Amino acid sequence: MSFTAIGDGLAVRLRTIRGLRVFALKDLPDSVNQFPAALVLPGETPYVTTLNSTDCDYNFRVILLFAKADTPSAISKMLDYMAVSGDKSVVAAIHGDKTLDGSADTCKVSRNLGVGGTTWGGYVYLSSEWLVQIWAGE
Repeated sequence: MSFTAIGDGLAVRLRTIRGLRVFALKDLPDSVNQFPAALVLPGETPYVTTLNSTDCDYNFRVILLFAKADTPSAISKMLDYMAVSGDKSVVAAIHGDKTLDGSADTCKVSRNLGVGGTTWGGYVYLSSEWLVQIWAGE
């Protein structure tokens, strides 16, 4: 599977979260004006082949932008997305179909990096980031 196909599969899963605007690799915006918005990006991927079945094929990043960084009150709106379950949970949406709409063998959300800031298109947004490991097979 390609980065684009896997990114599209992640986007399909994230679009199950009502009200979330999702941008995959081939449709990333220059700037974001409506929130919350999710950016699906390739993550750090080591190019090492081992016999260890726990090594994933790809790593992806899902970055949720919630508001301009000068709006700290938006943190309260982030909590439902950061939860491990529920209608707005990023983890629950992705784990709802670990094949990512058939684009992978399996995946897992390995961690959330907490609340921070992300610069995109020259603006700093209040954000949270998830790391997703993907096993795509051949």
